[in-house]
Amino acid sequence: MNTPVLYSKTKGRVKAVTLLLWGYATIFYPRLLTVFGAPSVLNFVHFGFIPIVTGVVLLTAPLRDRMQARIVKDLVFAIGLLLAVMTASALLNRAGLINVFIYFMILAEPYMLLAAMVMAPLVGRNLERFRRWILIFAVSNAGLAFIQWVFIPVGLYPKPDGGTLQDNITGVFGGGGGSAGNYISCTVTIYVGLYAFSYFKDKPLWIRSSLFIAGIFQTQISDSKQVFLALMGGGVLLVFTKVRYFRKLIIYAMVMAILISVFYWAVFNLDYGFLAPYRNWLGRDGIYGPDGEATLTKTAAFRIIPTYYTSLLNWFLGIGPGHGVSRLGGWILRDYADLLTPLGSTTHPASEAVFNVVTSGWIARQSTVYFPLFTWAGIWGDLGFLGLFSYLYLAYVAWRWFCVDDIAKFFLLSTVVFGFILTQMEEPGQVVTIAVLLGLRWHEAREARQTRPLLLRSPRQETAGSLRTLDM
Repeated sequence: MNTPVLYSKTKGRVKAVTLLLWGYATIFYPRLLTVFGAPSVLNFVHFGFIPIVTGVVLLTAPLRDRMQARIVKDLVFAIGLLLAVMTASALLNRAGLINVFIYFMILAEPYMLLAAMVMAPLVGRNLERFRRWILIFAVSNAGLAFIQWVFIPVGLYPKPDGGTLQDNITGVFGGGGGSAGNYISCTVTIYVGLYAFSYFKDKPLWIRSSLFIAGIFQTQISDSKQVFLALMGGGVLLVFTKVRYFRKLIIYAMVMAILISVFYWAVFNLDYGFLAPYRNWLGRDGIYGPDGEATLTKTAAFRIIPTYYTSLLNWFLGIGPGHGVSRLGGWILRDYADLLTPLGSTTHPASEAVFNVVTSGWIARQSTVYFPLFTWAGIWGDLGFLGLFSYLYLAYVAWRWFCVDDIAKFFLLSTVVFGFILTQMEEPGQVVTIAVLLGLRWHEAREARQTRPLLLRSPRQETAGSLRTLDM
């Protein structure tokens, strides 16, 4: 007879949940602190803290069933495969050790935290506490964005150098004008808002939808048009997951078709200011064909990077971590050169060559949607086809175990679309938030499965079960 697991609020178990929250906080808030004068090295603290948190939780948290062990095993294997490919790429291309560490953490950190969440005792009050703090983090981000919207123009909130007002409505992800902070901030608000809307079904509609509506409004005031594009793309991909369920396929396809049709009609028939940017781009001729400016600019990395190959192995292992157009090569090594160069970081002329396409043209400077530096091109360029496969395998593991409902699937699929726009898919604040939401949905689904059989038992069966538990 199996001994029932009692989830008592012991010191050790509470500590595991607390560690997860502190780990998430080190990812969520450092940019805000650096805006107010904290050293820039604070942005890298979580790269050291998350592996420690994961290791402590995996080594100390109790194993409650075989599924936990299997999921953690799959995640660890996939993470190890990515590290092996990245190390091989670095050796082939003489990339710095710090390059390997940072890029590995950028790509693997969300999955490390997922592994820790699987093992953590997120049940009962612990689960409620964890969920409550995630909502607090998200509300603080949205609230600060609205404060910035009101107080930056009147000089009551510090405005970083560069960028427009919209660029600096960044919530807790402030990074100065021209950063992706505004995109990340409103995306996090929308994702957590969608989670709250889908989970708190016992709350009034206006309460459960408030954070999601705030995210939509935040996206508009921060001029983050590409977020709507990624969300729409994620919805379209979600439709294709329903091919085995004809009724759902038809319903989802009709909803998406109606939304896209209404949006397209509104853009060209309604004279509202917030629709003007969409009309400006959708109404242009000659930039989207095979030889159009948009197409040539967006695909520049795929033409430029192979010109730097020195052997056939580069097709399989790329030109090295941080040497292409990933978040590391395109931005971090450039923005934090004073900090990383003394640590042995290495750069590559391919990154500069692709960036020159941005500065020498006009279209990428007007909209980041057309940037040739984006995540999928970055992974392929840095790590080759083997690196791309290893990362897709990690995503497959997450899809297999954590996409327990359509909301979870939408989170992952819309993130895939973000990966085609810019390097937002490599921003820790956004991707780790998605990992946390996937982990929450997994625990909630697991708790529901365990609770359901108890609800179906008769009072006599429940009493007998309790007596057997006491006998043990």
